[in-house]
Amino acid sequence: MTTTSEPAPASRPFAIDVHAHVVVPSVWDVTRPHSLFSRAEQDPSLSPDQKAAVVARNDDVVRRMADVTERLAAMDRTGIAVQVLSASLVHQCSYFAEQHESLAIERRNNDAIAAIVRAAPDRFAGLGGVPLHAPDLAVAELERCVTELGLKGVQISSRVRDKEIGDPSLRPFWAAAEKLGAVVYVHPSGNPDARLAPYMMWNSLGQSIEETFAIASLFYEGVLDAFPGLRICISHGGGYMPFYTGRVERNYIEKPATRRNMSKPPAEYLRMLHYDSCVYDPRALQILIETVGAERVLLGSDYPVGDPRPTEFITTAGFLDDAAKTAVLAGNAARLYGIARGAPAQPGETP
Repeated sequence: MTTTSEPAPASRPFAIDVHAHVVVPSVWDVTRPHSLFSRAEQDPSLSPDQKAAVVARNDDVVRRMADVTERLAAMDRTGIAVQVLSASLVHQCSYFAEQHESLAIERRNNDAIAAIVRAAPDRFAGLGGVPLHAPDLAVAELERCVTELGLKGVQISSRVRDKEIGDPSLRPFWAAAEKLGAVVYVHPSGNPDARLAPYMMWNSLGQSIEETFAIASLFYEGVLDAFPGLRICISHGGGYMPFYTGRVERNYIEKPATRRNMSKPPAEYLRMLHYDSCVYDPRALQILIETVGAERVLLGSDYPVGDPRPTEFITTAGFLDDAAKTAVLAGNAARLYGIARGAPAQPGETP
């Protein structure tokens, strides 16, 4: 007799998790000094015991992201049929490096993720990474990820050094992503503002600030008008943007300078994007879905540090009907990423 409250695997709905992080140890060895997770270990306000606890937790998180066997067991335990793997950018973002060093870091990571996918294509799909501060190199690596490695697209951070992701210099990347039908998953690598350093607010508050800036940049700088076919997913439910559109809409109406690159109201741009469900609070999930539509929300757990019951978060949402639950659990991800149940599909395909 089982003592767990989780349903038996056979009774679970098919679920695809689009927010699942990977660390490649040899890459982490290079990027660690530049990671905000690593810097948090040096917080001078921590007591020796607190610092030891932070270091131990960080080491355990990295270990779990690198362990495929433990990952598969966790997927089976939580009812995830397929994970879409992406690098943990708060650990492994390469944008600090010189352009060709950054490319080398990203290629090593992309090759490692592709190898995991090849070993278990019925359980994993993958996203690569690119040196986005070098747009020409980024385009070439995006093409390699999709056409040679079989990845579904790439993950990028919410800012590129001192540039927002809508910066005109990045147009070649966005053009290539649209042409290839590649998914672009936007996930922050951390906000280094000193105000957010205490209490790891760079993580609790800063990530959502970054996602909000990223969405704003996409519509204020005209990226979504220039490339309407883009397949973009924003992490953590889009940060604060979907929950605070009223003031943005007010500025659009009252302040003409704010809409000089826009052809439609901000709310319409929000419905051109996709969002993962990792918002932790059912009330936030309800507002997100009311704002953008259930067809734009995909299950995301933030493995291994996020929601421990990601499928239950959707199946117990009383404001969703069965069709919406099925769509959020897997249907939307299958369509966006080209994941066919039981057989991998190619980027841009609709199963």
